[in-house]
Amino acid sequence: MALFIDTHHIKRLHDEGHVSIANYVDAIERAYREQGEGRLQLLPRQNFWMAGANAANRGPSLKVVAAVLEGIDVVGIAFYTAGYKRGAIELWIALMSAKTGDLLAHLHGQTMSLWKTGATAAVGARHMARLDAGVVGMVGTGNYARTQLLGLAAVRPIRALRCYSRNKENREAFAAWARKAVPNLEVSAVESARAASENVDILVTVTTSRTPVVEGAWLSPGTHCNLVGMHYPEAREVDSAVIKRARVVVDDLDQAWGEKGEIMMPLAAGEIGRDHVLGDIGSVIAGKAKARRNDGDITAFLSGGTALEYVASCAMLYEAARRAGIGQSLDIKA
Repeated sequence: MALFIDTHHIKRLHDEGHVSIANYVDAIERAYREQGEGRLQLLPRQNFWMAGANAANRGPSLKVVAAVLEGIDVVGIAFYTAGYKRGAIELWIALMSAKTGDLLAHLHGQTMSLWKTGATAAVGARHMARLDAGVVGMVGTGNYARTQLLGLAAVRPIRALRCYSRNKENREAFAAWARKAVPNLEVSAVESARAASENVDILVTVTTSRTPVVEGAWLSPGTHCNLVGMHYPEAREVDSAVIKRARVVVDDLDQAWGEKGEIMMPLAAGEIGRDHVLGDIGSVIAGKAKARRNDGDITAFLSGGTALEYVASCAMLYEAARRAGIGQSLDIKA
């Protein structure tokens, strides 16, 4: 029998210890490995814009993605509206058996998007950041920043955080939360993006800025960057110097070249070629592409969010909910 998993069910799964950020990281890493092994079918994000809306003004839209994960025999479609409320999406995911075609689960709510986004960035850091990476810089302290930090704490021995937001109250509130969320973490709310970016091991940009908030000149050798905030062709969180200095990996080549301004804009300006992007994260996980060659390399993972993250996370939550007896049964009559 299919399950309906709503936001409060996901919260209960977390609160009762049935799932953690590590479960999301592992599920998404397995899915991206399938990508690297060529065993995955993926529909890049399709954007349907409401009247008067477009990528330039980030107006209201319906976004649709889909994927087949052969390794766990599931197929899924995620669809959500965005641009109606700042920082909010209305997310639905349908998960089906790839063997029978039957509906397994219908999931609702932005909560899962927050967790899967943090976990995806953590996968990037696990395979691209230095093994001893301990100092994190965070530019952006909004809805998606918390799981970014929790994801990094699950894959690297982080010991210090410098966080920045243009809003002083927001960055100080985030710093207070971080001190409680990650034991023994030294946390500083800093007063500029530069202060959050210089002399760090891992830099996260998780903003809604259309123009660069980080400059390449600020980065130290060995820094790994997770660029996760924006996915529109005319928007970018970092300048061309960051991209030019970095060994760049994306979540999905087809999708990234259609929506990631961080690489589309320098390509259009003749500052990089398409071969500057080394490949997708699946190829790195599968050992077909090498992101970091040495501790001095600057690396960058561009993550806009793909279908496989939604489907893999939904499948993981479905199994956890089924084991725990959490969720609403859907009695679907033929």
